[in-house]
Amino acid sequence: MSYLELQHVSVHYPVRNTWGTTGEFVRAVDDVSLSVEKGQILGLVGESGCGKSTLSRAIMQLQPITSGSICLQGENLSALPAREIRRRRLDFQMVFQDPYASLNPRFSIFATLAEALSRREKLPRRQREDAVAELMERVGLSPEHMYKYPHEFSGGQRQRIAIARAIAPRPALLLADEPVSALDVSIQSQILNLLTDLTRDLGLTMIFISHDLSVVHYLADHIAVMRRGQIVEYGTADSVFHHPQAEYTQNLLAAIPRLSD
Repeated sequence: MSYLELQHVSVHYPVRNTWGTTGEFVRAVDDVSLSVEKGQILGLVGESGCGKSTLSRAIMQLQPITSGSICLQGENLSALPAREIRRRRLDFQMVFQDPYASLNPRFSIFATLAEALSRREKLPRRQREDAVAELMERVGLSPEHMYKYPHEFSGGQRQRIAIARAIAPRPALLLADEPVSALDVSIQSQILNLLTDLTRDLGLTMIFISHDLSVVHYLADHIAVMRRGQIVEYGTADSVFHHPQAEYTQNLLAAIPRLSD
């Protein structure tokens, strides 16, 4: 069995009107099967509304699934009780699209990262400061700014803080949901390189979600293309990018801006 394995996962939402449910459903995720090997990066790509974020929330156990199973290291997460899920969630963390919205503005960076570190183990104050300083250095930030607040940082710096928070509990699986789409182009490559380095150095397995096929090709080992809640193409990053089989994938490639000759 693969490190992370999804078998026939569906997430359906009932359609409601003024009088209640209509008996119809919106198939946000529809019979998705995927596998990710340990240490690999899977790129999940598709247009807005295709079900990418819903699938990521289902993997994180933030969204109940309608049917199917989600197994991490052979354990069926979707069958675990809520209390056990909270304990297991230390092993899979998420980086969200908007770093400002995902960081508590009332918490200093030290408080944010110290709280994340405490999920795995309790440390004395001095050791917490050292651990926070090490985390900040690992993501390319100066530890001398640990007592500043999120609004005092740029968008790229805030995303680095969000990444530091995600890796603080020492997870094995990292889900990155559009982590560079809200950033300037000049900063995007820095964050992508940071995620690549962390995956290699920490032995992480990662699912990287994006609407941009060129970004996913740069980062991922394999690519899954999603449309209307289903996977329409899957393969190595090079094969999907250079030799797409599905018409939808070909359209995504055609939409990538290119400099004219």
